[in-house]
Amino acid sequence: MGKRFIEGARVPAELVNQKSEKEKQSGGRPPFWEMVFWWTRKPLSGARAIIGASLLPEEITPEEFTTQLRLNEDIPHKYPPLIFSNREFLKYFLGKKMLDPFAGFGCIPLEALRLGLEVTAGELLPTAYIFLKAILEYPAEFGDILVEDVKRWGEWITEKLKEDKEIKELYDEEVAVYVGTWEIKCPHCGKWTPIVGNWWLARVKDSKGKYKRLAYMDYQKTEEGIEIEVIDVNKEVGATENAKVDTNKGEIVIEEKTYKVPAPNINSRREQVICLNCGSVIRFADAEGNHYTDKKEVAKGKREELEFYVKWALKKYHDGDERFARQRLLVKVKPEDGDLIFEKATIEDNKKLGIAKEKVKKLIESGDVDVPSENLWNYSASGGGALSIFIWGFDKFYKLFNPRQLLTLIKITKLIREVGKRAEDEKLKKGWSEEKAFKYSEAIATYLSIALLRYITFNTVTSPIRVDTLFNAIVAGNMSFRGIAMVWNYGEIFPFCSITGSWVKNNEKVINSLQYLTSALSNKPKNIEIIQADATSLNLGEQFDIIVTDPPYADDVPYSELSDFYYVWLKRALSDVEGGKLIPRYHKEAFFKKIGKKYIEIKTQWQEFAKKEVSENAGRFMDLENKQEIAKKHFKNLLTQSFIAMKNHLKDDGVLVTYYAHTSPEAWASLLYAGWKGAKVTITNAFPLTTESTQSIVSRGKLALDTSIVVVWRKIQQEKEKNIHSLREEIIEAVKKRTKELINQGYVGRDVLIGAMARALNIITRYKELYDAKGNLTVEKVLTEYVYPFTAIGIAESLREIAETGEIKKPESLFYLLVKALFGSKEKVTAKKMEKSDIILLRLSTKVDTDKLLSHKVLKKVKEEYKLLEPMTTDTTQLERFLKDERGINFIKLKIRNSLDGLHLMEYYSLKLPASNLRKKWEELKEDFSFELEEAFILAKILAKILPDVDPEKELAESFVRNVEGKEVKPLQQEKMF
Repeated sequence: MGKRFIEGARVPAELVNQKSEKEKQSGGRPPFWEMVFWWTRKPLSGARAIIGASLLPEEITPEEFTTQLRLNEDIPHKYPPLIFSNREFLKYFLGKKMLDPFAGFGCIPLEALRLGLEVTAGELLPTAYIFLKAILEYPAEFGDILVEDVKRWGEWITEKLKEDKEIKELYDEEVAVYVGTWEIKCPHCGKWTPIVGNWWLARVKDSKGKYKRLAYMDYQKTEEGIEIEVIDVNKEVGATENAKVDTNKGEIVIEEKTYKVPAPNINSRREQVICLNCGSVIRFADAEGNHYTDKKEVAKGKREELEFYVKWALKKYHDGDERFARQRLLVKVKPEDGDLIFEKATIEDNKKLGIAKEKVKKLIESGDVDVPSENLWNYSASGGGALSIFIWGFDKFYKLFNPRQLLTLIKITKLIREVGKRAEDEKLKKGWSEEKAFKYSEAIATYLSIALLRYITFNTVTSPIRVDTLFNAIVAGNMSFRGIAMVWNYGEIFPFCSITGSWVKNNEKVINSLQYLTSALSNKPKNIEIIQADATSLNLGEQFDIIVTDPPYADDVPYSELSDFYYVWLKRALSDVEGGKLIPRYHKEAFFKKIGKKYIEIKTQWQEFAKKEVSENAGRFMDLENKQEIAKKHFKNLLTQSFIAMKNHLKDDGVLVTYYAHTSPEAWASLLYAGWKGAKVTITNAFPLTTESTQSIVSRGKLALDTSIVVVWRKIQQEKEKNIHSLREEIIEAVKKRTKELINQGYVGRDVLIGAMARALNIITRYKELYDAKGNLTVEKVLTEYVYPFTAIGIAESLREIAETGEIKKPESLFYLLVKALFGSKEKVTAKKMEKSDIILLRLSTKVDTDKLLSHKVLKKVKEEYKLLEPMTTDTTQLERFLKDERGINFIKLKIRNSLDGLHLMEYYSLKLPASNLRKKWEELKEDFSFELEEAFILAKILAKILPDVDPEKELAESFVRNVEGKEVKPLQQEKMF
């Protein structure tokens, strides 16, 4: 097959991005995304578009492409593709094979199945492997009958739980949620003080931004200790839409009455707690528990041995010494007529927690296998907090739960195991074969286990309370921080209530997910193979027409460790018990290693698989001195091995497509090294695609280079070597041509930037080696010193030719032009704000550093963002203020420091002065600032041509050019540029 649609300039990436962004919003999300939390879930619209474009020929029209794939629908994933009723299109899909070796949550393979492909989906981690079975294999094999049976058996578990005497004893069925925290014994006064990170219970706004629900906690000091009180503002004053709330001050002002919400009494960063009893500051403890408010109280050599007192106390608690820390319930929440009633937790409520604690203690002492006693990791992720929960003393998985939560989860686990056996027996009695009955029961148990996992995320001592919602979502999942973080107000949900996160509601989520999946995969050939495999060493014995995958990014989520939170429970629910030990039943390959004739339990993923992950997690090399450097090499090496494995499984005329998050030039260099240098495949195209970020790629007020880039690769024979300088003109010319193609197709922003850069990458990856006068070039040097700059020059040249004007030479002028040209909005005036990562590619492309951009008044730093200094008005008074205050121009002692000074100054004069006076001012300033003014004029001619009408600088640039040249500027068709 020849050139594919994905390799041309006509892929409607803008449309796909819009659909993908809409898919991620409420109402557009695929229901199976809610089945269980997973960290990466690629939009189905984008996956469908990429797979389709990878198989269809280049000559099809964008209209045919969007229609046949239903990308013209409001939310495409809700509709099956039309290709099955179109023989001309169907021939490109039937019988074709696709591989996704990093299948994750299955979004890419799911859309491949819907397009009729034969699919192989692989994952290294057992947890992801099981999820892939649930998303792709079981719905396609068993269909709608699964929905009915999962629902029936889920209800069976619910009824058994309701009948359980211990559950009845431990919960109050009127209470939906308990709010709990930790208490520590104050080293000053010896009393117990709760640690409260947020005293708010409800701070909910309506659609108009008015407060409709306000409630918070307060406290009273008593002889016995701290007594929690609930202040329900709505109960006291009724409606609260006129309330004024200052969260910084902790004030609610309504009807001339002021309510004071207490401030948190813990500051973890400062390592400080305030005792609510005596008001003393609690800071540090030594190994013996001696308290110090200042590290200076200890000899220098001993200071590093001090620890935050709360950490010390919690570690003691987890070691079984409960003299210094304990758990406490603060508030209970009851649903009533669509509202929430908040009440303080009583002594009796806390006693129930104590009863549960004694029951759990017996289970632990008896060695009950359903207590997840595996060790947590004891290191942090590269990025810091994602894995840092262990520093608070959580060294085993069961310690992440309060005793009542843990007891309930253990009971559900045992019931799921029983359901598996009952479901299998039921189908055998109906005459099913042993093999089919077993696999069907495996499917039922797997879905119920997934419901358990979802319930678990909402029921830990690390599941935070939400105060911004009413009734539906009081507790947030503990994975919502992209890691497991310490919280000081956690939620515990009654299993049978109608609150998001309860056992009952999570069963509903799984059933809704299953309904979607069985519908999406109905009438499709059963052509899916799920494999648990290491992507770096695949040996599948076949080749594929396309490989579409999302390989891990350098600093991605530490999947092995975090998904262990799921793994330890899946293993129990889906295995059997014999002689007080877990033995294989379902998914035995996921939970056990076969050594000879024996099956050996895999304790945790982090111990078994973490160092096999394609990741740059330095924590995994904690025992080594140069762990950061080792981690980087580890990632680069494994990514390269995975590319080589993919190449070996790709047909000679096949296409390899990778998603990749462009987080840094270093990460981009690792990708290029893996594909170009390692696997020796060539880039044929690239473009950005909306994937993870909620900051839309199509939003034009802010650059967002930290997004997934789709890169298209081919097996093309590489030439030996080439001097990079001999490729300069070829690359610039190719970039110019592609830029014009993209612009004429209606592309804007980073679509143009990345698409144009792909042409440069296509040329350089045709060669095994590139060199300059100093010798062979590293991938990093090829990118930073040649590809990025050549791309910028090529784009600028294409814009110059569109405007029929001269060349832009100064780096800061080129930077300004690229931002204005590529990232403007065609709909409204928007200030262009950038995070540090947003300007990396542009800065490298134009060879100008950030300090220079700041000193030359091209950018202004506002907190952690950078703002482009550009005129945002055509009002002369405001323009003058902009020039003085923002650009720093002194009109008395006028000095033009750079071309942008000249541009903005002449734009101002073009409105302020009559045409004849302007030309006189122009000639006068050119005597001293000839180059700056000439380049300013070139910039103005380009901006006048290409900027959208909504950008005030378009009118300013047009006025400048018109008054200097004495003629009107012929506008470029707006739809051709923006």
